[in-house]
Amino acid sequence: MDLNKKVEELNNEKHKLLLIIGTPGSGKSKIIREYSQETGIPIIDLDTIFMHTPSDQLMNEMKNFLSTYHQNVLLLDNKKILYAKNSTIDLLAFLKEISEIIPVIATWNGKIEDGQVFHFRKDASEDLIYSVDKEDFKYILC
Repeated sequence: MDLNKKVEELNNEKHKLLLIIGTPGSGKSKIIREYSQETGIPIIDLDTIFMHTPSDQLMNEMKNFLSTYHQNVLLLDNKKILYAKNSTIDLLAFLKEISEIIPVIATWNGKIEDGQVFHFRKDASEDLIYSVDKEDFKYILC
């Protein structure tokens, strides 16, 4: 799989978002790690960087972070902070908003079924469910 080609395709989109979607153990993190090693772009762990940031301030802090970020793509793997039980953040909306600033490749623990994308959350009683609108983001299935 050529992620470089996928990233190039994103540059013409409003939301430059590529989700690597799959169930646990399907190889999502492996794909993003291999891309990171190939390009030298680090994988950002939002859970560590924004550990003490209240969810209502996370978007502003993310924009501040991006103002000093010197890569041409943002790689996200660990992002539980975005969908924690007490979070007020809409996970997909957050990713789409930052992808208007910079191309984003993010792993997505879930599946696509019947025109909906599911995000599995093992620590919550319910999964996140969004309508799939191919104009809003691109995806790769693992």
